[in-house]
Amino acid sequence: MILKGGRSNLQTAGDYVCTVLSSRQVLPGVFSVEFESPEISSVALPGQFVQVEPSPGVFPVTRRPVTINRLTESGFELLFDVVGRGTQLMARFLPGDMVRVMGPLGKGWDVDQDKTWLLIGGGLGAAGFQFLVDSVRSSGVIIGASGADRVIPVQAQTVHIVTEDGSRGSRGLVTALISEELLARADSIAVCGPVAMMEAVWNTIPEAHRSKVQVSTESRMGCGWGVCDGCSIPVSGGGYRKCCVEGPVFPGDTIDWKRWKEAGL
Repeated sequence: MILKGGRSNLQTAGDYVCTVLSSRQVLPGVFSVEFESPEISSVALPGQFVQVEPSPGVFPVTRRPVTINRLTESGFELLFDVVGRGTQLMARFLPGDMVRVMGPLGKGWDVDQDKTWLLIGGGLGAAGFQFLVDSVRSSGVIIGASGADRVIPVQAQTVHIVTEDGSRGSRGLVTALISEELLARADSIAVCGPVAMMEAVWNTIPEAHRSKVQVSTESRMGCGWGVCDGCSIPVSGGGYRKCCVEGPVFPGDTIDWKRWKEAGL
């Protein structure tokens, strides 16, 4: 079965009032919130995201985009880092709270369930991998982080962990675990994390394997459905593409890595 991620289909998205089922801190500054929403979970695909309203008040003005980490029996789970006022308010959600959530949004991974996947994530970029792992056959998951307290939990048959300070797994950068053996066993390669990390992974992967690479991009996002142009990233050959409707997942070879890194998007 192939779950093709074409352009974001807003016809499958909706704006719902969802009930918070659970909210907990899973790592320092990283929270898990589970929502009840069969409407979203019944049509969501791996790699898609939702727009969460942090507060029913006037501020923050815009919603916060968060990738769906996994589906649950009656909805979905989000993992997010507390980095500003919006996510601070989201970290205060309590079971029973009613929250407006729009989704699912964006173009997710092009998932061919007959293929074998290698997943490479850095930091919070691994949030969302559980949904993909649960949907495909994976040969391995590589997770890199600054330290043990930043390793996003992913349940898979084979998980390789590397931390910069050596506090969990091996010591070093995520690129140190990328081997020809792992690349050769994979039909598709998923990459997500900070731009510098993803560029380093891209440069580490030999040309022969680059056609397998799909990248989940992260960019500042306002509306979430292609109106504000705030999340556009530079692509090869010039021009830009919108993360929210044409992404966030793109083939790795369509991204202009140099311009993207220089732009600091």
